[in-house]
Amino acid sequence: MHVNAVVTIGIPVYKRLGLLPNVLQSVNAQDYPDIELIVSDNGLNGSAVPEIIERNYFRPWRFRQNEVIAEMSRHFNQIIGEASGKYFLLLCDDDEVSPNFISEMVALLQRYPQASVALSRQEIMDEAGRTIRTSSEALPSLVSGPQFIRALWQTSQYKFAGLASFFARTEDLKTCGGYPELWKGHSHDDALVVKLCVDNYVAMSSRATFRFRIYDASHGLSISINDVARATRELLRFVNSDPKLRLFASAHPAEWREVKAIVDRMNWRCYYDRWSGIYRQRLSYRAWIKAAFALPFIPEYYAAVTRTLLSGALNYLHHLLRRPATAR
Repeated sequence: MHVNAVVTIGIPVYKRLGLLPNVLQSVNAQDYPDIELIVSDNGLNGSAVPEIIERNYFRPWRFRQNEVIAEMSRHFNQIIGEASGKYFLLLCDDDEVSPNFISEMVALLQRYPQASVALSRQEIMDEAGRTIRTSSEALPSLVSGPQFIRALWQTSQYKFAGLASFFARTEDLKTCGGYPELWKGHSHDDALVVKLCVDNYVAMSSRATFRFRIYDASHGLSISINDVARATRELLRFVNSDPKLRLFASAHPAEWREVKAIVDRMNWRCYYDRWSGIYRQRLSYRAWIKAAFALPFIPEYYAAVTRTLLSGALNYLHHLLRRPATAR
């Protein structure tokens, strides 16, 4: 009799419980039979989480609860540490997957043993669950890690909104150390995917769907600019110091220089876009100027900052010159 490989799905929970039933129902609807569900409460929610699980999930499940709130990356790694399945998916407490997601991802990694990560198409939805855009339907079946990084962050070929959920072999996740402990978990999923795939391959399929819910509280848009700056600096250090990445850099120096430049640019560009966009509205002018200089010296970043500051100064001067003399 054929025996399916067990897949562990980990759902980390903090204080956001309103959408947890949707997530549980999407896991309950999977057409794959052998699922180990671990729901982990990191928000000191008492009995509220198990009660929600009992009402919305009708397969076997395990519940774990931290006695003290852990940093996000550490919490995610706690779930990986307890996973017993051959494959692993971390599914955030407000996202969803199509009913064939697990069976399709298992088939991908079985078809392509050289792949360390499997991904599906994405539907990006708002807080109410309305689809606001989708990723590309034309996903290649298999690409090398460096090719994937180029297409993801240099050309935006796949039109992914992020890498919040990806499918991988549990042993690979444990061996590489899991999620890097970046401040507030900011971009730790990006960092882990880079670490997993840089010397391997990524398999993809448009026949299954990951439904990625994006709003301020879910997408890191509500945290402070100081937190984003600290996490950005930590990710820049991670790229230079992670043992697996250093090993790849030693073996493939030319390719690593290109990949590192792409990852670094993605990192500082994310900070710059937030600084020049949403935080320009949220911060006082003095705090906004100070935040511009929160990153180490990166010529491209500071060139972009300089252009933005000069443009703002010129616009202000133009506004003053156009005012009537009596109003100056």
